[in-house]
Amino acid sequence: MLVASIYDNAFFQQFARRLKASAKFFGIDCELFKRTQSSGPRSKARFRSEFILTRLTELRHPDLLLVDPDAVFTQRPAILLDERDFDLAVYYDQKTLAVSGPIFVRNNPRIRRWVQEWHLLSNALPERSEYEALSTLLSQPKVSLSVRRLPVTYAWVERVDRERHPSAQPVITHFQADSISTRVRLTV
Repeated sequence: MLVASIYDNAFFQQFARRLKASAKFFGIDCELFKRTQSSGPRSKARFRSEFILTRLTELRHPDLLLVDPDAVFTQRPAILLDERDFDLAVYYDQKTLAVSGPIFVRNNPRIRRWVQEWHLLSNALPERSEYEALSTLLSQPKVSLSVRRLPVTYAWVERVDRERHPSAQPVITHFQADSISTRVRLTV
């Protein structure tokens, strides 16, 4: 598995370096990518799907985990490393079905076609967040992927999740909560 993170400024680059060190501690490859600043809602709405599409075609690893730079591994991500019976793994809220946090994909033709659909939908709806487009696709009955719902411990934000899950042991902890913003808004 390759962990990838995209940062766009020196502040998030520091976070990304901490993410890379935490992945290395657990023996996981991690690459950091600098995102060029592009303007307008259309580019912001599609950078994750575009990045994943590009990486899947260039990837020498069979799996890709996209994690925001404001995260660290606090435990070995056993679900992602040991289980093989799914194409896509994300955390989503059981009530709202809102997706947040890391995005894990297997590198296979089925997932590449599906990420292309996500990318096209994100482009078609630039006013919606990329995670909203992802949630829309996942909620469609025709999804031909095997999707694994990750536990909240893979999209952990201490100030949001600790009260609801006091004994949980986070696997991936997020600090800035950019990718978790929908969930933060819903729970505050």
